[in-house]
Amino acid sequence: MSLLRHAAVLRQFIAVAKEGSLTAAAQTLAVTQPALTKSIQRLEGDLGVRLFERLPRGVSLTGYGKALLPHAQRIDAACRLADLEMLAYGGGHVGQLKLGTGLMFGATLVPNAIARLHERYPGITFQIVSAATDVNYPRLLAGELDMLFGVLPPLDALPEHLTYRVVTQIGLRVIAGPGHPLLARSRVQARDLARYPWAVMQHDRELVDSLAATLRREGAAAARIAVEATSLSSLVRLLKSGPYLSCVAEGIASLPELGLAFVPYPSRIVRGDAGVVVHRSLERYAPAALLMDLVWAGAQTTRASSAKGTDA
Repeated sequence: MSLLRHAAVLRQFIAVAKEGSLTAAAQTLAVTQPALTKSIQRLEGDLGVRLFERLPRGVSLTGYGKALLPHAQRIDAACRLADLEMLAYGGGHVGQLKLGTGLMFGATLVPNAIARLHERYPGITFQIVSAATDVNYPRLLAGELDMLFGVLPPLDALPEHLTYRVVTQIGLRVIAGPGHPLLARSRVQARDLARYPWAVMQHDRELVDSLAATLRREGAAAARIAVEATSLSSLVRLLKSGPYLSCVAEGIASLPELGLAFVPYPSRIVRGDAGVVVHRSLERYAPAALLMDLVWAGAQTTRASSAKGTDA
């Protein structure tokens, strides 16, 4: 059989796998549960295998279902990207882009770029998933995301259907809430940082590893990660409420509305190039191309402003 004949049903299969429940998936898809059940049963019948185990509460994927899921996700992504490419020939005035963003891009550059893009393409809609690259890159590979803004993944293993663009270099600095004891010092050493609890974004292994390497090089004990937050607002509140330290890109910490302060620790914890990874087919989709240009331009403006402030 040809799975391409079942592209619409595969989207339903993905929804059931994600929700773990036919009822929840039916609500998400805006279809009735009996209709969804029949679609899944028809797909199972055509394939000649069971894709789901029916549990007392919900369903779970069988081995066959687990094997099919990544292929179904890629087929669904290819169909969506084909739709966008067809829309490109009509001027790109409608469509949806699914974006993954790291902490800095999600808090600054991407929202600013989207606001400017809507001036030209008001019919474009967006979904934004904020998470570390370690979390969002597998989603991009699976077809759940169209573009990924953040610290670039290993580029030597980038599949041919993806391409990338370097936007900036992310340099991380130690930050704290306005009342933290270390802010009263003129200079802070690595061993001082190890004495306080740390709060970081959840699953941000790159940050934790970079921090550990920096402190180790200076002969300090490892940082104690006391809290892993799931949002920037939670992280900021923690820093303002207790003796926590964290480490974020300079562009975030300098936002006046956050009310955070740089700890006078001289070293930058640099994690390397940051930018965008995107499906090659989207390069011909005008809104996607413009979004990348706007993010790049915003990064250059931020870099110029930071350099000017340093010179001053």
